[in-house]
Amino acid sequence: MSGLWPQVQRRWLFAIAAAFWAIAGSMLLGWTVVWLSQVAVLEEWVLAHLGAVAALIAARLIFLRVVRTNIRRLDAGPDRAWALAFQTWKSYLVMAFMIALGVVLRMSASPRLVLAVLYEAIGGGLLLGAYLYLHHFMRPDDTPPEGD
Repeated sequence: MSGLWPQVQRRWLFAIAAAFWAIAGSMLLGWTVVWLSQVAVLEEWVLAHLGAVAALIAARLIFLRVVRTNIRRLDAGPDRAWALAFQTWKSYLVMAFMIALGVVLRMSASPRLVLAVLYEAIGGGLLLGAYLYLHHFMRPDDTPPEGD
């Protein structure tokens, strides 16, 4: 059965995770740029900085904790694994819910400036998480994993 699923060396799971997280974060930040480009410069500046602070908070409280948990799990796993095993199946359910929620919010009457800050917070948190995955991917094999 395992021959049906693409297998990769454990090390590549970190690169795949970084790519997924970076793509998702970039998409959210793209919406942020579109929405903020439609307001006055001062309002754009204030909202962009508010979103950046929110991204740092979200990264610290949520995203980096998830990434570190996944890194520890992957480091303890087998040398080869399914290419999408960089997160658990429960995390895929959370991801599907977040995507659906994002679509619903974009289609709703929610103020775009509020969504811009929310999207920047989540997108920035995802990009910081992608950086952590990439950093782990690029470390030499003889370097011990980072702690919390």
